[in-house]
Amino acid sequence: MRTRSKVALWEVSVVIVCAALLLSACASTAAVPTAAHAGVVTFAEEPATPPDYILPLVSASDYDNANVSDLSELLYRPLYWFGDKGEPVINEALSLAQLPSFSDNNQVVTVTLKHWIWSNGQPITARDVIFWMNLVSAVTSPNAPTVGTTTQPGPSWAGAVPGGFPENIISYTQTGTYTVAFRLNASYNPKWYLYNELSQITPLPQASWDELSLNGPIGDQDTQAEARSPISGTSPTQYAPTDVGTATSGAFGVAQFLNSESEDISTYASDPLWQVVDGPFRLSQFTPSGFAKFVPNTEYSGAPKPRIAAFEELPFTTDQAEFTSLESGNLTIGYLPLQDFSQRSRLESSQGYSYAAWDVAGIDQYYYNYTSAKAGAIFKQLYFRQAMQSLVNQPEYIKDFTHGTDLINNGPVPLYPPKNPNVSPLEAKGQVYPYSPSRAISLLKDHGWTVVPGGTSYCSKPGTGTGECGAGISQGAKARFRVTYLAGSTLDSDEVAAMKSTMESKAGIDLNLVGESFSLITSDIYDCTASTPCTGWDIANYTLADTWVYFPDYLPTGEELFETGAASNAGGYSNPVDDANIVATNTAPSVTAERAALYKYEDYLARQLPYLEVPNSPYQLTMYKSKLRGLLPQGIFAEIYPEDYHLNS
Repeated sequence: MRTRSKVALWEVSVVIVCAALLLSACASTAAVPTAAHAGVVTFAEEPATPPDYILPLVSASDYDNANVSDLSELLYRPLYWFGDKGEPVINEALSLAQLPSFSDNNQVVTVTLKHWIWSNGQPITARDVIFWMNLVSAVTSPNAPTVGTTTQPGPSWAGAVPGGFPENIISYTQTGTYTVAFRLNASYNPKWYLYNELSQITPLPQASWDELSLNGPIGDQDTQAEARSPISGTSPTQYAPTDVGTATSGAFGVAQFLNSESEDISTYASDPLWQVVDGPFRLSQFTPSGFAKFVPNTEYSGAPKPRIAAFEELPFTTDQAEFTSLESGNLTIGYLPLQDFSQRSRLESSQGYSYAAWDVAGIDQYYYNYTSAKAGAIFKQLYFRQAMQSLVNQPEYIKDFTHGTDLINNGPVPLYPPKNPNVSPLEAKGQVYPYSPSRAISLLKDHGWTVVPGGTSYCSKPGTGTGECGAGISQGAKARFRVTYLAGSTLDSDEVAAMKSTMESKAGIDLNLVGESFSLITSDIYDCTASTPCTGWDIANYTLADTWVYFPDYLPTGEELFETGAASNAGGYSNPVDDANIVATNTAPSVTAERAALYKYEDYLARQLPYLEVPNSPYQLTMYKSKLRGLLPQGIFAEIYPEDYHLNS
């Protein structure tokens, strides 16, 4: 959960943005550009979602594009990088390691690092991978201590899936200065294991970060005897993830310390921890409002090296505030709010901007709260989800609200890029549940509901038999739901208002709309289980245009979003058939079997509707200064590449 309410900060962010812009201008004129580093590129953050968590080991409620793509990944590179010239594939050149080798019936994976270095000149070694493994194993272990409150959460990992990484690793061993071997608990599909499991590893600077407090000793705190029991008869560098996470765990203590430091956003630019990086940039300035200034890491091992003097990210309260900055020509890279789409030509001619829609491998949805005491039993009925989906007019939303820039959402696998081989024939051919108010009304009436168009429909035939409302739905239960959505976005406001109008007028499904901040919504919707149900919401989205981008599970097999108990499974969806289908995609022994398993998984969920589908939107409609080079193609997983940017004079 979030530890800071950002509402008060956002209320004054317009003032802070202005200050940030002035600061940016001063920095641009005061700096003395060199031939290698010339110019400052400014970048608009999404409205009301500034970055505020720097540690790559991040919880589900903080795992968003602002914190990952726009902050931590500029500083700390994952073991394997995905996204290559706008395609959803691994990028070998930007990865810290060579492609992994699989042996012993795909149950042993060996990773060899490339000999890159940290910004302090120290090599990135296998020990840095082991450090990450020790920390992520500690915070995801069933033995991990219960810590944290709504004001000071404990460390956790957003990619956690029961039985998945790192639980599917029997042991991990440093076999050389630059090599690590992972022994797995089963034979897995190598492509899936690379794209969705090894993709979750980010080497961390163990020699600089391995401590329990600011003034404590640094080094090997994560391998203290209390942290784990080494596997009997093996090297002391070989460990089992299941042995990590006790209350006295050294690894958990280090994770807790780093999490605490990450919560102190006022020190991001000054804390020595965050100055040891391996990415193309280091952070030189950061404000609580979200203004971030990055300067080149002169020791960056990758290519190309940064060519700009600084990269500055600017916060905005609303998309209208950002558009005002675009009109003034103060942004190098911004976005065109949909309500201002007609102004595109004017911005191009008057301010020297070019336009490029930023499409990503993502899906857009509103989550159902299956754990809600009031609404959960209703949402668990497939007929009710079918009825609600039949009241969402996706083609009309695309026409009225997005100027044709969106795509139909028809299931769990993104329809972008075009000719995506992961898209099944069922998803590709059109909507499984097209707009049909008459069908919605029939579904409700056929299952024991009295439909009250313009009012509130209610269950008049409780029970589990034919023609009755279904398990857990009581006599008189009302179709009345609280819908929370991200405040500040005109698209989201228009979209949810259209849903409310149709659902209420056609079928008596009463929606109470509540616009909230990103942090308030995410603190509400995660960790929903039968034993700890989420309260305060029934239906929710939390990000601009509702987009879930597939990372760090780059192959869209769905375990992090739809598997029972997954950390990022907002609302607590649980379906044993879906769980089994997901496992089949993970263990498919061949390319043919992998494709068949993936199609089976996605077709089942396309019919099951675990979430409310809305059109898949571009991540943003980018407006960028025509003199900027290196921006295109934009990242398929919403990743950014400011090291590629340069400015023509």
